Amino acid sequence: MEHLPWVEPFLQRIKEEYHRPPHKWTLQEPEKATMDYVYKLAEEDDVFDTAKLKQVCGKALRNGEATVYRCCSDLGELILVSLTKDPTKPLWNLWWRCVRLLIPPTKQVRIVFFGHPSKRIIPHATKPITEVHVNGGATMPCDPRAIVIYRKEEMSRVLLHELLHASCSDPYHKDTPHIEADTEAWAELILCAMAAKGELRTWIRLTTQQMKWATRQAATIQTYHKVRSPKDYAWRYLVGRLDVWNRLGLPVPPIPTHFISTQSLRFSICEPDNL
Repeated sequence: MEHLPWVEPFLQRIKEEYHRPPHKWTLQEPEKATMDYVYKLAEEDDVFDTAKLKQVCGKALRNGEATVYRCCSDLGELILVSLTKDPTKPLWNLWWRCVRLLIPPTKQVRIVFFGHPSKRIIPHATKPITEVHVNGGATMPCDPRAIVIYRKEEMSRVLLHELLHASCSDPYHKDTPHIEADTEAWAELILCAMAAKGELRTWIRLTTQQMKWATRQAATIQTYHKVRSPKDYAWRYLVGRLDVWNRLGLPVPPIPTHFISTQSLRFSICEPDNL
């Protein structure tokens, strides 16, 4: 991997970020405008949040069973809805580093995290894998003030994915499944790089582990859920990323024919520290 021409500048950018101190932020009392925005997001129909996880969090908030935290800096605001029964530990330092890496400092972010505890669980064999099983966030392209994340699981990985969309990095000449595959592939590479703090050998180890996990997932959904092509919804996230990594020259293992099927549909196994 170290001989690929894009790897050194890619990791150097991560190293530079971690040579900087964490971004300065403060916790502030949510304003009425903040609360109104959170309730609006929670109640609106969302074609991506088909399980209505945001609505569950919004209802809990109205019933006094959740707390809103507002983390502000000169780059914008991060808003977290944390359920009382299953509180979400905010990773403010890590999340602000994600913002600094991907969004120009001339732009402001507004990111809302709904900490719903629903896990990404694979459905019974032969059942299709749909939005309800995999989706965790959404945004508008090129708009860092419209990011919403609604699962606690993999919040940081989803944040990177949505920040990439918000940064106008999408390959717009491609169709949606291939755009999503490209975005997801890079989000996972960045996640591993952040966990490694830009150190080459650690990044290679973590990325190798991530690719092995991804090929096992691909084997599971191709064998038991007939995910074959970009026409199948799950392909854009769980198979298409392998094509992107291959195109980048990474040594992606072949999809195994003999494997232990996965039960989890979480995309990543990498967890950067909150530093």
